[in-house]
Amino acid sequence: MRAFATLTVAGLGGLLLVKLFGMLMFPILALFFGLMMLTVKIAVIAAVVFFLYSLFKRRRDDGEWSGTSSS
Repeated sequence: MRAFATLTVAGLGGLLLVKLFGMLMFPILALFFGLMMLTVKIAVIAAVVFFLYSLFKRRRDDGEWSGTSSS
């Protein structure tokens, strides 16, 4: 019977430590993933802006498109 009591105390203590560890680590992981997604979002926006810039620059350099109209 004493072995079961020791095992129960160890199990409850382990469960308590896991719960405390989860309470501390989940907000930190959420912050990490949130900042990582913000970085990815900024990188995608920068890539789209660069793509559009290079698309319009190429048209302007080829002479097919110009901002002024010559009549």
